[in-house]
Amino acid sequence: MCRTGALLRSILVVLLLASSCGKRRCNYKEILGSYREVIFVELQNLNLTGSVNTPKERDPCHSGKARRILVSIYGMTQQMRCQRGGKQQSDLEKPLESMEQLIIHNCSPDYLGRKASCSTVKKIRGKKRKRIRLIKVIKALITCWQKLQSVYML
Repeated sequence: MCRTGALLRSILVVLLLASSCGKRRCNYKEILGSYREVIFVELQNLNLTGSVNTPKERDPCHSGKARRILVSIYGMTQQMRCQRGGKQQSDLEKPLESMEQLIIHNCSPDYLGRKASCSTVKKIRGKKRKRIRLIKVIKALITCWQKLQSVYML
């Protein structure tokens, strides 16, 4: 009887450790699959081609490593959430919310690093300025997603 109890406790401990340690990283396959099936379609429906002409800017995803690119994407989505400040979402913001939720659902918080503080994000005033900024961020995110797909496929 004691052996059975000890054996059950050991199995329970191993299962608990496996479940807590099993989600150390991100499920890139699930993230990229969901991106292609849902978010990419949402972004195409926005029809952003030619909306804002921007000069060459620095690369928003400054690394060739999948983790750093994903953390950059997550950081940009958090910044835009802070800009919104709890107000109702526009059609442009829905894909950003989907991206953030997809990453949160498929990655451990430790893997993503610290959550951005909304108090450090500079608020943009004016509807037109916010829209232009949002379009720039969405275009940067599209670039990052393409980069993530190419890096992960290698």
